[in-house]
Amino acid sequence: MKILMIHSENVEVVKNSKATSNPQEFEGDIIDLKGLILVAFVSVEDQDTYDTDLIAKQAADVIEEAIYLISGFPEKINKKNEEIREYNRKIEKGEIKGKPRDHVELCKDRSKYQVDKVLVYPWAHLSKFLSKKPEAKDVCPKIARNLEEKGIEAYFSPFGWYKSFKINCIGHEVAEMYRDVKLYIQPEEHVINSEFKVITPQGKEVSLKFDENNEVIPIKGVGDEDFYAFLNSELKARREDKGVEPAHIKIMKEFELVDFDENTDAGNLRWYTKGVIMKNLIKNYIEDRIIDFGAVLIDTPLMYTVKNDKLTAQTARFPARTYWVESGSDRYLLRFASDFLLFDMVSHMNLKPRYFPLRLYEWEQYDFRREQEGELTGLRRLRGFIMPDMHTICKDLESSIEEFKLQYDLIKKLLEDLGIPTHIIFRTTKDFYKENKKWIIELIQKENMPALLELWEDRYYYFILKFERPVLSAQNKSATLSTNQIDVESSLEYMIDNEGKRRQKYNISFIDEDGRKQHPIILHNSPTGGLERILWGLIETAVRNKDKLVPGFKTWLSPIQIRIVTIGPEQKEYAETILEKLNKLKYRADFDDREETISKKIRQAEIEWIPYVVVIGKKEVENNTISIRKRLIGRPYGPKKRTFEQFNDVSLEKLLEMLETDTKDFPKYKLPIPYRRMSTKIYYRK
Repeated sequence: MKILMIHSENVEVVKNSKATSNPQEFEGDIIDLKGLILVAFVSVEDQDTYDTDLIAKQAADVIEEAIYLISGFPEKINKKNEEIREYNRKIEKGEIKGKPRDHVELCKDRSKYQVDKVLVYPWAHLSKFLSKKPEAKDVCPKIARNLEEKGIEAYFSPFGWYKSFKINCIGHEVAEMYRDVKLYIQPEEHVINSEFKVITPQGKEVSLKFDENNEVIPIKGVGDEDFYAFLNSELKARREDKGVEPAHIKIMKEFELVDFDENTDAGNLRWYTKGVIMKNLIKNYIEDRIIDFGAVLIDTPLMYTVKNDKLTAQTARFPARTYWVESGSDRYLLRFASDFLLFDMVSHMNLKPRYFPLRLYEWEQYDFRREQEGELTGLRRLRGFIMPDMHTICKDLESSIEEFKLQYDLIKKLLEDLGIPTHIIFRTTKDFYKENKKWIIELIQKENMPALLELWEDRYYYFILKFERPVLSAQNKSATLSTNQIDVESSLEYMIDNEGKRRQKYNISFIDEDGRKQHPIILHNSPTGGLERILWGLIETAVRNKDKLVPGFKTWLSPIQIRIVTIGPEQKEYAETILEKLNKLKYRADFDDREETISKKIRQAEIEWIPYVVVIGKKEVENNTISIRKRLIGRPYGPKKRTFEQFNDVSLEKLLEMLETDTKDFPKYKLPIPYRRMSTKIYYRK
């Protein structure tokens, strides 16, 4: 819905003739309102008529806010002038330096900043995407009734007539306003009623206590400093210090993995060659594991219509996150998850009990969320991102729980293989937890680490259980990677909301062995979290732990796996032979063929976190051997902060054995030819 508001002194609307075959009733020939009138010109759009009661209520709230803005504006100016007077006083007393500021004057007399009445006027010209449903004409009368219920004298101009009108815009600072009202049906999240506990590694529930600064008081013998930093980040909703750049941004740029692009919307990224290698390795790795887990692969469109009530009902729970695109006389939403078209697709399937559990995996190459400007933080939160996503259709709640347990282990293994340390969160209703406490605690105990538990009085969203694997950044900011949810709502034909209104759902069903129609349970599993956030987690945790653990990416994931360095130019031919052999075996090896000292070459490999450095000197050429420095990635430093293990004068087969151990069962990916030598390497950043 689009609303243009004009604050007018008096308003006159004159009926001319019918514009439709079925116009709204218009008593008399004129609407003549005296006084200070707020005229709200309203365009009712395609999505709005999904629920005209709700959109009318939201519109009335927006108009009420505009009235408060107008009536409170003189006081706002008064406060500003008080600040100016105090500022000027400090200048006069010599407490601060500067020039005195002028006071702010109102455009109009104070008496003009009030609203006596509201006129709601249907105005088609604010949007190209008007609703064509007959109930659209009911929206303006409903807005007026909502305003009346708030104690605001309100009128509406009838729909379906050609009319002439006179308004006299008062012309003060807030006399003209425009608002875009998105249909919003998400219920309030009852976070204020949540109860938080810690489950100890021994399976004991402990209620959290807080000090005078609202910091979690540590529980004796439970967790370490990182665990309590994680708890405080989760429970206090701390924002990152905007004066400190997140650690991963410098590294992602210097390593030439990924970068910002000023020519696109904020929160959309450009990927450089080494970043694309990591991206594709992660994609192939996850897909291989998910196929082995039993999933089938799908791919759905990245945009969808708002003319389908099923899609509208779900989209309207996230109105602020949507991007719109236009195509001719239609408009579409860019998806921010795969659920919409995936669930619609499944609703048209002839589901059979033998399919279950039906695991549907999609590598969502493009998802879009219109996050607020202040929420965008490097790779952690974006507007355009990549999301590996699996939805599992389960026969019933009991089987969905068994599937959840299997997927819990899948998530754990995926993140371990990626090399990202995580924490554990379970969020659920008190009733569900009471009935399922035993197996939830058993999952936690298997990991021998504490977990955060959030308990709700009632379910406020589609899931009854949500599991999360968050990561803690170098700045003590927690962000979730993997998630899994047990969805008991989306497959239904409809549901009744808190106001008793019937809401359409996807109506996903199957016929059971007894011939009865059943609605399955759906698991929403993002097995690793978004791709960009994986990279965020890898870099942030490496930096966070850099004083105790050697930073780096695991060998299978490192863009460059082996760096060959020579002591002098005499070893170049032999180095080239080693380089060719390694790359033929699909290991990503490069050769530092610069005319630099060996110490500078090794230092550069250290800076780039290269897992293996092959050193070739006169002895290695004579013996047809190599020397190896293997980086202690993710392990404690050696003596004197040593970052590597040394293997001198060994065969190439020794290196290949080590590489095989590090990369077995992981995907391989070729290194582009220009990147195989430092002399031909391409640099994107100046």
